[in-house]
Amino acid sequence: MSTTIPDTYPDPEYEAAHQATYERAPRHPIKPALPPGVRAEDFAQAIQDFIAAVGEKSVFVNEGLSDYIDPYDIHEADESKRKVPSAAVCPQSTDQLKQVLAIANKHAIPLWTFSRGKNLGYGGPAPRVNGSVALDLHLMNKIIEVNDEFHYAVVEPGVTFIDLYRYCVEHKKTVWPSTASLGWGSVMGNTLDRGMGFGQLFAHHQSMAGLEVMLADGDLVRTGQFGITNSPSAFISKFTYGPSVEGLFLQSNLGVVTKLSIWLVPQPQAFMSCTFSMPRFDDLEVMVDAFGEMKRNGTIHSLVWFTSLIETLCIAGRREDYWGGEGPVPDWRLEELREETGFGHWYARWGLYGAKRIVQAQFDEIKEVMAKKAPTGEIQGHIYGEEEEGKGVDAAKVPPEHGSMFVGVPELWSLPLINWPIPKSKTDGKAAHGDYAPVIPSSGKMVLEWMKASKPICEENGVELMADFFMHERHVVLMNMFTWDQTDVKQKEAMERLYYGLYEVAKERGYGMYRAHVNHMDLIANLNDFNDHAYNRFVEKIKDAVDPKGILAPGKQGIWPNRFRHLRQ
Repeated sequence: MSTTIPDTYPDPEYEAAHQATYERAPRHPIKPALPPGVRAEDFAQAIQDFIAAVGEKSVFVNEGLSDYIDPYDIHEADESKRKVPSAAVCPQSTDQLKQVLAIANKHAIPLWTFSRGKNLGYGGPAPRVNGSVALDLHLMNKIIEVNDEFHYAVVEPGVTFIDLYRYCVEHKKTVWPSTASLGWGSVMGNTLDRGMGFGQLFAHHQSMAGLEVMLADGDLVRTGQFGITNSPSAFISKFTYGPSVEGLFLQSNLGVVTKLSIWLVPQPQAFMSCTFSMPRFDDLEVMVDAFGEMKRNGTIHSLVWFTSLIETLCIAGRREDYWGGEGPVPDWRLEELREETGFGHWYARWGLYGAKRIVQAQFDEIKEVMAKKAPTGEIQGHIYGEEEEGKGVDAAKVPPEHGSMFVGVPELWSLPLINWPIPKSKTDGKAAHGDYAPVIPSSGKMVLEWMKASKPICEENGVELMADFFMHERHVVLMNMFTWDQTDVKQKEAMERLYYGLYEVAKERGYGMYRAHVNHMDLIANLNDFNDHAYNRFVEKIKDAVDPKGILAPGKQGIWPNRFRHLRQ
C-alpha cells in the first residue's frame, strides 16, 4: 500500500491546479480511522485483500489520503466533525471493481464512490460516513466510443471533460461535447449528480441513454436498449421494455456506474455568442420573465446563464482591488464600480446554433423581444461560421470570451474567483468556497425575491451576494456561492451560519436543493416530507434489497441502509 499519491492528471496545468487545491501536505494531518463496526484486525486483512485485487500502488493509507478529504472542509480542525476515509482503493477495470466489492461485502466495509472527486463546494471526495474506504474510479478512464453518425459518446467514470474534448479534436470528430464550467471534472460524475453544461444539451442527465451498472453483489446490469446484445440502439434510445431504471442511479448509492452514454451535438454551421445586460438590481425580474418565456417557446435552446456584477468583478480581481473598507462591498460602491466599468448589474449569456440564416433570425427575434420588454438593456451577438460549404464551426477558433463552455471547450477559467476574499499580502491564506443551490420556478418575481431575501444573510456573515443561476425551461438552479479564507476560524464559523440561514429561507418557501454538501445531506433530504418522508422510505427499501450489507456510500443524499440508520442526523 502507498502513502504517496501519484499524479492525478497527465496535463501539467490541471495537475498543478489539483495539487494547489488539495494541499498534499495538509495543515491538519489525517489521523487513522476505522470503518464503523469493523475491528482493526479485520480492516488490516481487508487492506491486504484490496492490495491483492488492485495492486499495492492502487491502495492508499495515512499520508496518502490527502487527496481524499474535502479541501474546503469547515471542520478540518475538529476531529469529531471532520470527514475522513480509512483508506482509498483505485480499481482499473470492472473485474477489479467486482473484487473490491466482494472484499467490502466480506468484511462489511462501507465504500464512498466517486469518479474524480471534484464535487467541490459539496465535500469533494470526502465520505459521508467517517472511516469509509474511498472507492476512487479515476483509473477507469477509457473513452469507449465517440459516434459521429448519431452523435454520442460512451465513457468510463474517470474520463474528464478535457479528455473527451481532446479525444474529439485528435480524432477529428464532428461533434461538440458539452462541458461543465471546469474541465477537470468527470463527465460521468457530473452527469450522475445532475450537473450542467452550457450548450444545447446542457442538462447532462437528460442526455444519457444506456448505462452499465455494477450492483453491490458484483452483478453487472445494463439499462435500456444497452441491455440487448449488439443492439444498434444501445446509446441512441431511452426507450426500454418495462420500467426505466436509469434514474435510480442519479445522485444514488444503489450501484456503481461503470459505463455511461451521453448525447453530443453535431458541429453547427454557425454559432453566435450572445449576452444581454441590465444596469439595476431590480431589472432581474423582467430579464427572468422574458428569457424564461423564450426558453419555453423554443426561441432559445441552450442554457441561459445569469451572472451578477460581483461575479464579473471577482473573475478580474479580489475584493481589496475594489473596496478598502471592512466587510463586503457596499451597494453604493458597487454602483460606482458599475458606472466606472460599464458592466451591467446582471448578465444573461447563451448561445445560438445552426444554419447561419436561422441563427441570425433567432437573434433578430430575441433582440426585438428584449427591445420591447427591457428597453434599458444592452444586447450583443458575435457570430462565427466556416466559409467552406457544409463544414461546421471549429470550436477552437472561437475566442474564449465568446466561446469556451458554450462551444464545449473545457477550461479552468473560473478557479481564481475563490481567491476573492483573501488579501494578496496574506501569503498563507487558503481559498475555499461553498454553495447553497435551491431549485426555484423560472419566475422573475420569485427569483428576485430570493435575491432580496438571501442578500442580507450573506452580508451579515461577511460576504457579498455572489449568486448566479442556470435557466432551464420552467425552473432555475440558483447558486449562492460563498468564498472564504480557510485559515480564518471566524470566517469558517460565519460560513456555517450562512448556510443554515439560507436553508431556513429556502425551507420556508418550499425550495428543494440541487445538491447538498456531505455535512448536510440528511438536512436537505428531510425536505422530502410528504407522507412522513415516503420518498426516502421507498428508496431505502430498494437500498436494503440491492445492498443488504450497506457497503455502497451509506448516507449519500440522505439514503441510509438499515445497518447505518442510527447515524442519520
